[in-house]
Amino acid sequence: MSPLERPPATPRPFMVIQRRIRAALYGGILFGILAFGTAGYMLIEGWGAFDAFYMTVITLATIGYGETHPLTTAGWAFTILLIFGGVGLGTVILGAAWQSIVEGQFTRLVDGRRRIMERIPKLQGHTVFCGFSRLGRIAAHELRKNGQELVIIESNESRAKDAEDHGFLVIRGDATLDESLLAAGLPKAARLITLLPRDSDNLYVILTAREINPALYIVSRAEDEVGEKRLKRAGVDRLISTHRLAARKLADGLLRPNVTDFFENLGSGDGGWKIEEIRVPLASPVCGQTLKDLSLRQTTNVGIAGVVSPDGALEVNPSGETVIAAGSTLIVIGWIRDISSLESLIFGE
Repeated sequence: MSPLERPPATPRPFMVIQRRIRAALYGGILFGILAFGTAGYMLIEGWGAFDAFYMTVITLATIGYGETHPLTTAGWAFTILLIFGGVGLGTVILGAAWQSIVEGQFTRLVDGRRRIMERIPKLQGHTVFCGFSRLGRIAAHELRKNGQELVIIESNESRAKDAEDHGFLVIRGDATLDESLLAAGLPKAARLITLLPRDSDNLYVILTAREINPALYIVSRAEDEVGEKRLKRAGVDRLISTHRLAARKLADGLLRPNVTDFFENLGSGDGGWKIEEIRVPLASPVCGQTLKDLSLRQTTNVGIAGVVSPDGALEVNPSGETVIAAGSTLIVIGWIRDISSLESLIFGE
């Protein structure tokens, strides 16, 4: 049975109550031992309460300090009784208390993993993210900032823990294995991003993912030209060539520094500028109208940088006579709040 098919464990709240009762019992026994020793020294030796309590503590702790006051024969006998009975019982209590603490930590860990496994099957249209390296961490944060639901698959324990600490749903496992992809809810996912360090691993993930969910939109990275060709043949929808991007970024930073700064500042902050793409639905009120008729620049203060037709043709800086067809995609630029207004107009909200 795969991790996705395994039914979630039934919560057992009585275990929490049981641990609390056990902790209270241990505390009561320890208090009873201290009270017994203090009362014994007070009755046998006639000491004050604090001296008797101090003698009880150093006896139970086996510290070996000198006696508070000289003991009588009866006091020695009581001390021996306290050592054999109290120290032995105290050792058992401390061991049981430590076991309870460890069990509690383990139970919280298991409960946290179980809650994750319960949430993932309920997701639909989410993004499965393979690898939480430095590049993956930045991309995952950007996607989540834009409202995407993510499930991370990571085999490295420290990186998986880092992803959990940042609030992501995490599957600990090898992304090249079917069970890991199924546990991440791949059959109901809309997108797959695989950023594993080796092209061969990304290739295997893509081939496996296509078998599980042929409708996936897949994004991957490639380290060299050979990897690019193989990943394209495997059916990747969007290929990111890290070495090409790095080289282009370096050249742009030298030749066009102001343009580079402009694009780097896009989307910074909640009210910043942003370049966004908006897909026009079939029932949109803007379908069949021209950009000139809509006057989007005047009504929403958003610029239309490009229009992608339903067949994939891109028109850069479209004219006012361009007709907005159902299924086309608008590439827009403007303030985030203004883009939200444009989305409300397109979706008829």
